[in-house]
Amino acid sequence: MNIQNCITHPRTHHIVDSYQLKGDDGEAFLDFLTQLLAAYPPSLVELALTETIVRGWSDIPMQRGIPFIETVHKRLQSWQSDSIDPSFISFETINSKHFEDSSLASKTNHSRVFDPDSVDTLITPSQFEQITGLDASLVFDERGKVRLTTAKKKPLEPQP
Repeated sequence: MNIQNCITHPRTHHIVDSYQLKGDDGEAFLDFLTQLLAAYPPSLVELALTETIVRGWSDIPMQRGIPFIETVHKRLQSWQSDSIDPSFISFETINSKHFEDSSLASKTNHSRVFDPDSVDTLITPSQFEQITGLDASLVFDERGKVRLTTAKKKPLEPQP
């Protein structure tokens, strides 16, 4: 597992655990989430999770489990660039707890699939932080645009 996965997986699991999003679907939900993290930029998965939470607050009871993560997937698909065939990234209907052995990550190149301007969100960086309790700098850049790559941190000390 690379360093980015070590950072993003706990972040997404924090969101899932904070709002008990797995519902009764446990492993099937986590398998689907893992597939989403392999197929989409982690910043977009975090943002889609957060947007789906906000949109679901008025539903009583709030949607959880596989229906919730399918809604997240639909939101991610809506952000795909028009130049990409939306069926290129698709999941089989979730009826079992296991997915195909081949990872979608090998079929997807995040930087080519998404155009930063195609990601329309009404959530601001400060709202993201309030809702998730996470640092928004890994999801939004300094202008408030959604990041599609990992944020590069400035060194603490000046470099020679």
